[in-house]
Amino acid sequence: MLEATAKASNNSGCQNVSDLRYASLKRYLAKRFHPDYAPGQGIEKIIRNEIFKEIWHEIERLDRGVSATRFATAQSSTAA
Repeated sequence: MLEATAKASNNSGCQNVSDLRYASLKRYLAKRFHPDYAPGQGIEKIIRNEIFKEIWHEIERLDRGVSATRFATAQSSTAA
């Protein structure tokens, strides 16, 4: 329902849906692998922590790239 509403709202609807899915994925990964939430003990917890750090590093890289792209797009559209 939310996806259909976001797609129908305007031309940036697909972007909104992607943003929602991306945010949902980030929450899932944080809950699944973050050391504060990860179940297990000993080596299992250590491995989950390492997986989380590796995944989260990539998420932060993507966030920086998306922010830079959106900023550049906003700048070019206001200059026109």
